Amino acid sequence: MDHDPTDPDSYDHWVDERVRFCDTDALGHVNNVAVAALVESGRVAYTLELLERAGARAADDAVSGLVLARLEIDMRAEAHYPAAIRVGSRLVAIGRTSLTVGTGVFAGQRCIATARGVMVTVGADGPTPIPPPVRDSLEAELAS
Repeated sequence: MDHDPTDPDSYDHWVDERVRFCDTDALGHVNNVAVAALVESGRVAYTLELLERAGARAADDAVSGLVLARLEIDMRAEAHYPAAIRVGSRLVAIGRTSLTVGTGVFAGQRCIATARGVMVTVGADGPTPIPPPVRDSLEAELAS
């Protein structure tokens, strides 16, 4: 199911953040590096919770880790210091060895940025297929 990444109602997991003064550029806008850090904060918190619910642990042989293989960020609006930020995340796709998380960064109801991050499950020998019980849980999450 497609969702509007600029609509806060399309996200089911939230992290609260604050814009720091050092997150701004010479014009007082939140800079692109800070936006990427906000996206990372939401994506990582959501992915850890998602894998926990799926019964996967970072120490398990089946899913010993995730690496970010691709990150796309679309800047949608300006944000300035100080600002309360909400970062929403949701699962948008599952591959054989990967999962894609969509993320939205919001100041109030205004969308500042949207992102898609593709993370690959890795083991000692490289990319590892997502184990069937974890895949079943992820597919249930994707369907909801």
